[in-house]
Amino acid sequence: MNYRLLLLLLLPFLGQAQKLAMEFKPGQIIEEYTPEKSGIHRELPAGYSERILEEARNRASRKVQSTLAANATTQVVVTYDTPPPADVKLVFDKAALVWANALKSDVPIQIFVQWRSLASGVLGSAGASTNVRNFVGANRLNTWYPIALAEKMAHKNLNGTDTDVVATFNSDFSDWYIGVDGVPKLNQIDLYSVVLHEFGHGLGFIGQVGLNDDNTEGGYGFPGIFDQYMVNAEGLALMDTVLFKNPSTSLKAQVTTNALFLTSPTVLRTNSGERAKLYAPRTFSDGSSIYHVDQATYKVGDLNALMTPQIARGEITHDIGPIVSGAFADFGWYSSNIIGEQYNDTENTATDIVFSAKVYSDTLWNESSLKLMVAINKSITLATAVPLTKTGSNTFLYTLPKTTGTSKVAYYWMANELSGKKFTTPAEAPLIAGTRFGSYFEFTIGADTVKPVVIYSNPLKYIFTSQTTVALPTLLASDNIGISAVFMEYSINGGAFIKQDFNKLAGTSFSYTNAFKFSEGQLKSGDQIRYRVVVNDAAKVTNSRIFPASGYYTFEVLGIQPTIKSYSQTFDSSPSADFYLKGFTIGQAVGFPTIALQTAHPYADGTEESYNGAGGTDMYTNSDAILLKPVTVKKDTTTIVFDEIVLVEPGDAGEPFLNSDRTVNRSFYDYVIVQASKDQGKTWFNLENGWDSNANASWLAIWNSSVDANGNSTATATSSLVKTRTLNILTSGVFAVGDNILIRFRLHADVGAHGWGWAIDNLRIQAPKIDPILATEPLFGLLKISPNPTDGQIHLEGALQANEKQVTVRMTDVLGRQVYHRVIDVDGVVLDTRLDVRYLKQGTYIIQVQAGDRVMNQRLVIFGSQAF
Repeated sequence: MNYRLLLLLLLPFLGQAQKLAMEFKPGQIIEEYTPEKSGIHRELPAGYSERILEEARNRASRKVQSTLAANATTQVVVTYDTPPPADVKLVFDKAALVWANALKSDVPIQIFVQWRSLASGVLGSAGASTNVRNFVGANRLNTWYPIALAEKMAHKNLNGTDTDVVATFNSDFSDWYIGVDGVPKLNQIDLYSVVLHEFGHGLGFIGQVGLNDDNTEGGYGFPGIFDQYMVNAEGLALMDTVLFKNPSTSLKAQVTTNALFLTSPTVLRTNSGERAKLYAPRTFSDGSSIYHVDQATYKVGDLNALMTPQIARGEITHDIGPIVSGAFADFGWYSSNIIGEQYNDTENTATDIVFSAKVYSDTLWNESSLKLMVAINKSITLATAVPLTKTGSNTFLYTLPKTTGTSKVAYYWMANELSGKKFTTPAEAPLIAGTRFGSYFEFTIGADTVKPVVIYSNPLKYIFTSQTTVALPTLLASDNIGISAVFMEYSINGGAFIKQDFNKLAGTSFSYTNAFKFSEGQLKSGDQIRYRVVVNDAAKVTNSRIFPASGYYTFEVLGIQPTIKSYSQTFDSSPSADFYLKGFTIGQAVGFPTIALQTAHPYADGTEESYNGAGGTDMYTNSDAILLKPVTVKKDTTTIVFDEIVLVEPGDAGEPFLNSDRTVNRSFYDYVIVQASKDQGKTWFNLENGWDSNANASWLAIWNSSVDANGNSTATATSSLVKTRTLNILTSGVFAVGDNILIRFRLHADVGAHGWGWAIDNLRIQAPKIDPILATEPLFGLLKISPNPTDGQIHLEGALQANEKQVTVRMTDVLGRQVYHRVIDVDGVVLDTRLDVRYLKQGTYIIQVQAGDRVMNQRLVIFGSQAF
């Protein structure tokens, strides 16, 4: 778990006037491995295979029919990315039916299954697609529920047509036993058992606790419902932040003690009074630790073995078991819920307000205990019960008479089960006086002065003349009264402003989209476009939000220069016209003798665009250097060669750049990359995978040599860190000989740590390598080099053939890489200067002095601190 990735609270503003708002969070996927891959040892007990086989024969002889009902209490719908073979589909359908009979929900559960190739040894993975907290019907405050469970408790669909559970299984695994009634051989893994297990994760056997990047602390954003029932050996709740701060080393110690338990009233009642021991090895194992039961305790054949972190070859586990059933019941799959409407602020003072709630319960509840507690223009702690009227089946009403003036109404619902257990809406209401604990609903009747809540970030810094459609990121907007208009106003080169409305995204109540639409040839190189976004609410006197708060967003239209066959650049001439630079400069870094293409030092953290494309705190920034001269891909030389230093935040050790779905792995953090476009800048592709400071041991050592309290590297690069990189334009398979491609150098930075950055020099695109000049005889005049070992400098003297005002001194190593560049003022026909070479490693170098179009060269050899 990576604490640098801030929570994506996609709905932080649904009804801002309420004291509680529903929020969504992407789900976590748990991965399962074969015994060979995981190293977790699990064996079949003596005689297990024979006993299972005998039971199968007995069932067959008695023609025992499945007790699973076709009309189960819950509808579980399984869909596929690609339909699997019929026998495999039968396994998925049977597993879905088992869970359909075990759970009770009036909202269909949608499971999306992928039957496809996975890495060798991986059986599969699964998890909830989304988590939800603070929804109407929840029983725990500020607690994440997997979406299928949240919908059961809310008694409504919360995520539209999106799936609830995502599960992937390895179609290439050669040792599957595919069946639902037979017995696997000793070398086979029972697919049916694995599918039951994975569906269990997606339906609730999962939580939010993990370790930070360097595995030193345990922590979480908000707890999951599973986490609320975790205790240590002494019975202390892990979510008690007084006992275990979040994050902290003490929390890590708790989840790696091999003494972690899941406990709840139903687990204790159905598990012979015993707490469920969880798998919590002393070395934390991502994907296995915490959210499995302990497999040393629940061995092969145990009723509770389904959710162990591993399955043995030949093992069959077709029972959900009392631990999972009991835990799921207390998580909320067996619960009582009050579904009471939440009310937005209103300016309508001419009509009554009708409060309505419906009570759902999986057990018996006390109808006389139901109360609506209301406080008008006073603290919720002073709320009083109001008289209710029952209508229909378990629906209850209260009418608040219309009133003049402005009123602030706070309220909550409460009731008891016959057992005495209390349940409320919103969760854990009311607010306890003098604390921040508890919740309630609130709305205002009267004139509205509240501005809309809007999340929008502008990603545009440049486009190309070739682009006619330029999409903007999704805008999120909500208001206590409602939204009346969302639009942008834009102008080209200071001309008249054009108004263009945003469109509400189908199936949502808060998402809006828009795109610039330009005609062919409308845009010219150098055009400047400015725009702003306006969001108006539906109040009688409009309240508005404008982005940016003052002025306009501005972006530039880039023109494409004539096509070339190759490109070579030392950057000494500062070829700014060749490039568009954002976050890059062409200049001389402190401590370096030459000019290079480089990012800011240090480079910027992520602040400009959101990863989900719809605002939020999880941001990134791209620094770009675009070569505006398209290069035609040649037959013979298709390489890009350059010298570089890369001091950017290293990702987690061993993490690949790309996930299996070809998206960038977020555990790679910051990275540099070279990209190309063959459609004039409309779409870009990576030439090869990105890289960071992990790419070279010397870079990583320098990065780690000086790190501040926030994880930022304060180390400074030196020329000794220069390395040469060679890329091939054809490696990605996207580009072919004859394509005209634009090339872009990019540094991608997230919200985490930053450092010195990236420097690029001696760039050659499809250009042959130029051998260094090794002549020791000057081409004009005399060049004398004498060392000064006391201060690490060399004395350079030369006789010029004509009066000169300036000469240029360059120094290259034996590979032709420039290591020094300086323009020196002279007066007359004498060159007399000192060069500081203390930063250079020992070796052979070529010094070149250029005056006008004349050049003289001399060899320099450095031994330790001596130069000759």
